[in-house]
Amino acid sequence: MSFTAISLEEKQSALDELRKVKQQFAARGWFPGTSGNLSIRVGEYSPDSFHFAVTSSGKDKSIHTPEDFLFVDEAGEPCETTKLKPSAETLIHAKIYRMTGCGAIFHVHTVFNNVLSELYGDQGYVPVQGIELIKGLGIWEENAAIEIPVLPNYADILSIAKLVPGALKPEIPGILLRNHGIYVWGKNAFEAKRHLEAFEFIFEVEYRRLALK
Repeated sequence: MSFTAISLEEKQSALDELRKVKQQFAARGWFPGTSGNLSIRVGEYSPDSFHFAVTSSGKDKSIHTPEDFLFVDEAGEPCETTKLKPSAETLIHAKIYRMTGCGAIFHVHTVFNNVLSELYGDQGYVPVQGIELIKGLGIWEENAAIEIPVLPNYADILSIAKLVPGALKPEIPGILLRNHGIYVWGKNAFEAKRHLEAFEFIFEVEYRRLALK
C-alpha cells in the first residue's frame, strides 16, 4: 500500500495516540533533554514496504506542537514534503518493524535502564527472575526467568540497527542499548505501553535488589 492510500483517519489516529503516550511518558520524566522517540505503524504491512509515524528530531517532548511527528517509510525517509527530520534512531525503529511486524515502538531513557544496561553490558543481557511484572510481558510461568538483551551503543546508528536481528528474542519485546535506553514494542500502542511499564518496573526492582545486597 502506498502512503497516499492510507486514510486520513488512520494517520490522525496514529498521531493522536502518539501525543497521548508522549504526554504520559514526559510526565514520568522518561524524556530527559530531548531524548527518546516514539513511533506507530500505519497502513498495511510487509517486511519490504510499510510506513510509520515517528517523533521529530530535537523536540521538547514535554510540550505539544504541530511539528512533533512526521511519517516515514521502511527506509526511515519522510513520506511527505517536510522540513522536519525524523529522530536520529528511526533506522532502529525501521529494523524492529521489519523483523517483528509490530504496530508500535517506544524508546525511553531512564536511570534504572541505564544503570542495569551498563552493569550487564559485557554479559550481553540483563538476567531477571521471579518479579511479578514479568507477566506484563506475556510470560506467565511461575518464578519465570528471562534475559533482556543488551546491545552496544555505537555512535553510528546503522551499526546498531544491523545488530538488532541477532538480538531479538520472540518472548522478550524489548532491547536495551548499553548506557543509553530501551526499545520496546507491541502489536499496538496499548501493548507497547504495557510492555514498557513492565520493563521499567522490573528494572527498578532489580536495581533496588542489587542495592540492598
